[in-house]
Amino acid sequence: MSPLFLVQIERLICENYRMTNTLRVGIVGASGYAGGELLRLFSSHPGAEVVRIAGESKAGGTIGSVFPHLRHSLTFEKVSEKPFWTDVDAVFFALPAGQSFDLVRRYRESGVPVFDLGPDYRLKTPELYRKVYGMDHGDPKGLEEAVYGLPEWAGDRLVTAPVVACPGCFPTGALMGLLPFFREELVVEGSAVIDGKSGISGAGRGLSLETHFPEIAEGMAAYKVLEHRHIPEMEQCLAPFGAGEVTFVPHLVPMSRGILSTLYMTLRKSATQEEMESTVDRCYEGSPFVRRVGAPPNPLHVRGTNEVLLHVRTRGRRLVVVTAIDNLVRGAGGQGIQAMNRRFGLPETQGISGPALFP
Repeated sequence: MSPLFLVQIERLICENYRMTNTLRVGIVGASGYAGGELLRLFSSHPGAEVVRIAGESKAGGTIGSVFPHLRHSLTFEKVSEKPFWTDVDAVFFALPAGQSFDLVRRYRESGVPVFDLGPDYRLKTPELYRKVYGMDHGDPKGLEEAVYGLPEWAGDRLVTAPVVACPGCFPTGALMGLLPFFREELVVEGSAVIDGKSGISGAGRGLSLETHFPEIAEGMAAYKVLEHRHIPEMEQCLAPFGAGEVTFVPHLVPMSRGILSTLYMTLRKSATQEEMESTVDRCYEGSPFVRRVGAPPNPLHVRGTNEVLLHVRTRGRRLVVVTAIDNLVRGAGGQGIQAMNRRFGLPETQGISGPALFP
């Protein structure tokens, strides 16, 4: 029996399930910005309902008490009590590095699909995970089975993945602009330079001096230059296309959300503007959330959406691509829901198709 036939059978099962049921979803780590965005998006998802939530510091409180913009009385459970819910069809994780292993393993072994917004299942080997995060990986088998969940590039692997490792926000903005050109072998190895600018919510909901209002409100700062934890994740995804090392410099800018990525590449030979635009159009033909635009995008143009805006400019052998995403939607919760929709045979845009909040 072919793998493609098995995928088709599973899709039919999922579609039949959806005709008679609403997906029941649990979220572990629901009190942070990524978890809060999941709650917001699921509140208008017609095919899924959040029925369980856990958030350590907010345990005992309701969603409304933690996120006043949401009308929901569901109560937070403690993450430290290892909530293993038997009444959910899918579970999302939004926890820091090293905190997901035990629970993900239990859900994975029970057959409940896991969508992890954290970093624990993004890297391919325990050795690389240890090098990047300074700790041993607690679920090597799960790491081996996990699928890197960049939806436009993961294909049908999302349909059967026991664990979907949702990409980081910076890698999402960068890879969506880099991959089309490396896939077609148009770019010189080792020439990719990524200039990423992120809103403050990318640093999480915890308090720190660097994200304190007087420290950042009228300024801008580069950080973790050439040593950001997302670099191995990007290089890992680009490696099959011979991309080599990438140069990545992230910046924190005074906006609440959004990522603007300016990507610089050297082409193997000179190309026209039309040729480079055609490369993008061919790559993302039929992709509902990717849109090539004629002018450099602004993160405000995607605020609150799952869209990726992409602008291309070339001169001789120099290629510049600019992408804009919302770090909390396309870079976190929305991308996870997009993968979940695929997994359960739902329309890919369901629950995440709204227009941007502009201005």
